Amino acid sequence: MNIRYRKAKIDDIPKLNPLLSQLSETMANPAEMARKMEKLDRNEDCFLLVAEDTENGALCGSLLGVAFEDICDTCRPILLVENVVTDKAYRGRGIGRGMFEFIENWGREKECHYCILVSGMNRTGAHKFYDAIGYSEVKGFKKYL
Repeated sequence: MNIRYRKAKIDDIPKLNPLLSQLSETMANPAEMARKMEKLDRNEDCFLLVAEDTENGALCGSLLGVAFEDICDTCRPILLVENVVTDKAYRGRGIGRGMFEFIENWGREKECHYCILVSGMNRTGAHKFYDAIGYSEVKGFKKYL
């Protein structure tokens, strides 16, 4: 297995949408997804990452990194990671770890102070993974708007 980590492209939507549905259990509207991806691509503080199996062309993982400004403490940006998913067939093979190494390096290039993410309370397997790669559990809150 040979995995390549790269920025997502509009052409990835037919493979990316089903992958993301493993996280949300619903498929996004492809046209809306394309509009959002174009917007993300124009924003230098956003990076939509995919992990691609170069042997078969499958997208086996994805996450979204966003570096946002902070005006507290060091006034350095903060890296937010969202929509983390590894295809069920590829879990346990180091792909998630590789994606986080990639996006954390991107965050360092952006001079981010630290990285934050939110994970659903019931995603205990993901929580073990985040702990294993050095993330500390802290309490957070979420409200749908």
